[in-house]
Parts: sequence; structure tokens; C-alpha cells
Amino acid sequence: MIDYYYEFRPDTQQHLGIYFHYGFTHGYHPEQSPWEHRLQHTQLWTGSSRIWLENTNAAVLIRANGRDVHHGINARELTWIKLQAREIEL
Repeated sequence: MIDYYYEFRPDTQQHLGIYFHYGFTHGYHPEQSPWEHRLQHTQLWTGSSRIWLENTNAAVLIRANGRDVHHGINARELTWIKLQAREIEL
């Protein structure tokens, strides 16, 4: 299972039609998803300031300030983000 957590910048929230600061997608697999879901994920990817990926092995920060990264995370921060995040249906 792969979950993505997104942090949205205020300037992109309206463009994406999202009116909350944190969102998540549950169980998204790019290779196994239909084209429409991949397109929506791409829009979320480009409109986010930070993105975390969580799977059964670990959770990592994979995007920060428009750049692809692969950093370890602060577990407390991710827990706080999870509490605030709203699910985005793909």
C-alpha cells in the first residue's frame, strides 16, 4: 500500500480546487492506475510544496519546494500532517 501526503501552497489551492492545506491519497500505485488517476496525481504533484510517500517499509519526503528529494522525515511532523490531511479521491 502506498499513501501520498501533499502540502498545498495557498496560491495553488484554488487552481486545484482544493481548499485545505494538507491532503492525502490512499493506496495509489502509478503503474496500476488508469490514465485519469495518473493525470490527477500529476496535477497534485506539481501543485504541492511538499510530498511525503508512506508504504509498509517507511515514510520519506520525496518532493520539497518543487524539487525531487529523498529525505528521512520527522515522525512527529508526519503524524501532525496525517491528523490534518483530508482524503483526495482519485
